[in-house]
Amino acid sequence: MRKYNTYLITITGLIQGVGFRPFVHRLAVASALTGWVNNTNLSVQICVNCRKQALQDFIRGIHTESPPASKIESLEYRQVDDEEFVDFRIIESEDLSDAITEISPDIAVCSDCLEDMKTQPNRMDYPFLNCTNCGPRFTIVRELPYDRGNTTMQPFEMCESCASEYGDVLDRRFHAQPTACCICGPEYELWTVEERITVIGEILETTARLIDHGGIVSIKGLGGFFMACDALNEDAVRRMRDSKHREGKPFAVMFRSLKDVKIYCHLTSSEGNELSSWRRPIVILNERKELAPSVSNGFSTIGAMLPYMPFHYLLFSRMDTPAIVLTSGNLSDEPILMENKQAEEILGPVSGAVL
Repeated sequence: MRKYNTYLITITGLIQGVGFRPFVHRLAVASALTGWVNNTNLSVQICVNCRKQALQDFIRGIHTESPPASKIESLEYRQVDDEEFVDFRIIESEDLSDAITEISPDIAVCSDCLEDMKTQPNRMDYPFLNCTNCGPRFTIVRELPYDRGNTTMQPFEMCESCASEYGDVLDRRFHAQPTACCICGPEYELWTVEERITVIGEILETTARLIDHGGIVSIKGLGGFFMACDALNEDAVRRMRDSKHREGKPFAVMFRSLKDVKIYCHLTSSEGNELSSWRRPIVILNERKELAPSVSNGFSTIGAMLPYMPFHYLLFSRMDTPAIVLTSGNLSDEPILMENKQAEEILGPVSGAVL
């Protein structure tokens, strides 16, 4: 007598780049199910051997325990021809059509990665670390399915340590496509008028010193360059406004922490929750204590946000100022600059340095 049936589950929605396949793997193993999960450019597909009640329990777990950044739009299942599996695996992704599924937006760096940045030898002060639960997604993908070979991380071959984490189903970086460390990942370079700096510790100290002393620094972030200066320094903010030809529109401000936001802004619990969410949005808050006048330019509100990249945390740990103007790296009505050479030529003359 057969003890199980084989079911194919098809899930659509925001499920690429959010750690969905590793989540399904962990849930299936915990549920003692055998089968496989894969990505297609249309959906996530799961094939499992189980009884009908076990299938319902598994589907319930998918809905209630899925990653925070995921969004399931549809989940359908059907019984298929019986197939016997010995374990549960993540199998190779495939294209099923020319259609496009959703890809996750970038996710703010998580607390576990911030701890790794202090404790893991190969990720000490590493400004591009990430894991399955956080990091760049939308800004690095070139095509679907969302696999490393289809992202801008493709040229960076993982070192032995990163590859081991990537292949370990019990690790937080299992199938984390942008995973990297200081041995194998991308690196920053800081160009100033006097020198080119490549050591991350010196880069952070120099960038912090420039901003604390009224300088403007252009920094390559996710999706392009942004410009930063001390939000408490009126001369620096005014020079930034003049250099961007930005006459009236207020600037957004990144604060070091929620505690610092409360010093300068009135903050409700719901606003605090939104600021701290994985999306790290800019939230318009009522001003409590004034920043440099040219930040809000006459408005009684502040567009506040919190750090979302590892680099932001590293920089704030070395700066005296608790708040920086953070604005797009472009001149008025021009697109955000993405290429290094363009940034050096266009933003260099108005910045103390280009990172």
